Amino acid sequence: MSSNKKKERILTIIFIAQILHLSSIWVLVVGITIWLLKLLLLSIELKDNLGFSVVISLITIPVFWTLAILLTYVFVGLRRNRITD
Repeated sequence: MSSNKKKERILTIIFIAQILHLSSIWVLVVGITIWLLKLLLLSIELKDNLGFSVVISLITIPVFWTLAILLTYVFVGLRRNRITD
């Protein structure tokens, strides 16, 4: 196997790993968001005190979404400014 073929194969494997990582982060963030929203609905249904559920949701949902967006932004920026030899 030539050096260029080996380098292309390694770059392809790295790209696939990055895409898998990025998609798993988004699955996690969407899953956590849905879970927290279901907890809020359950709290309303059970006529429970909403204070604790609302505070947790107001803090965690934006934090997770911000981190996922930041990771996506970094990934896209690194792919856009990639140096190819």
